[in-house]
Amino acid sequence: MAGRVFDMQQERPVPRSTASPILQLAGFVGLCLLVAAFNLRPALTSLATVLSEIQGTLRINSFWAGILTTIPVLCFGVFGPLAPLLSARFGIEKAIFAMFVLLTAALGLRIIDSRLALLVSTLAGGAAIGVVGVLLPVIIRRDFSHRLGLMTGLYTMVLSVGGAVAAGFTPILERSVGSWNVALAAWCLPAVAAAILWGMFAARGDTAHKAGRLPRFSMLFGDKTAWYVTGFMGLQAALAFIVLGWLPTLLRDRGIDVINAGMITSLSIVAQTVTALLTPVLATRRLSAGKLVLAVLAAALAGFMGLLYGPVATTPFWGLVLGLGQGGMFGLALLFISLRSPTSEAAAMLSGMAQSIGYLGAALGPLAVSLLRDVGASTLGTAWLFAAITIAGLWCGLQAARPGSVRTREA
Repeated sequence: MAGRVFDMQQERPVPRSTASPILQLAGFVGLCLLVAAFNLRPALTSLATVLSEIQGTLRINSFWAGILTTIPVLCFGVFGPLAPLLSARFGIEKAIFAMFVLLTAALGLRIIDSRLALLVSTLAGGAAIGVVGVLLPVIIRRDFSHRLGLMTGLYTMVLSVGGAVAAGFTPILERSVGSWNVALAAWCLPAVAAAILWGMFAARGDTAHKAGRLPRFSMLFGDKTAWYVTGFMGLQAALAFIVLGWLPTLLRDRGIDVINAGMITSLSIVAQTVTALLTPVLATRRLSAGKLVLAVLAAALAGFMGLLYGPVATTPFWGLVLGLGQGGMFGLALLFISLRSPTSEAAAMLSGMAQSIGYLGAALGPLAVSLLRDVGASTLGTAWLFAAITIAGLWCGLQAARPGSVRTREA
């Protein structure tokens, strides 16, 4: 459906004459979407790979290091509900543009060597990513409704690539320049590119997507399917943020050096791109979504346990297995938002509910790992925690995979 732009509120095509010529280029909206996706994980994965250096320089313990890895996830949940308000007030494209300006400033602030600067940067960056993360699935549902599997797959694939690139190159950059501050601040450059593209998108002449306030996601609170989708989103996110926030440190606990720990983490995230792309496509065309839920969760659990307890020489293999599982989980979590939404309006509500409430719960994952480390139960406790979350995610995922659509109630 290249070249078609949809009114979010009325679910009808907007005449071509109201769209600027650049939007009639088939790939422009997709380009904006994918560049945005690339920028949604470097703020997290770059920090995790140099967390030990940050602890040494700023003299913070494991609990406060855990707070740093938890803050972005909390921000996703706390600031996600602002997305409909910003979208209604300024338009969805302008809201995304503003958030990328904020993300650029937040990442640039990491050049300053202080606890306060790092804290403010983490808060502001998490807020920006939280808002954008809610709005991008709405763009997919609105502008690519006939290609949900493909575009969801591409979106999650590029998101994973962004996380992998940051995880792999941040330790190398830190070693090259001798400063974790510079290595972290460098990731403001891709955010600048996203801000420029979304500024171009937002500067078009039409106002088709600014029609009134989006309904509150509380209208879905009475729907079981909405809660299953939310539960699956939150539980897979908890597993993801445990890995993003703590896997490099857990690997270093096994005697693996910082470069190799970062590369194994990066390899795992790169592997996510395969299933992030393929799983949503398969779920909409060939395979049962329920069987895919079971397969990807089993792979994630096996991979994580292999990284913690398998021979050190096999860690790259287990990193690949973990990544294949987690890429599929995230792809399915986003796809369920679109599949269970009969309209883009419903997608906006379900995206807000699943990501806001889901990420608030997911924040407990990395925080729990930090507490386990402080009481001396790091590896075993983390393994049991990961297994318990996986089992809960399997239940929610199987329910969310069942055919059907969410139903709203009047607020």
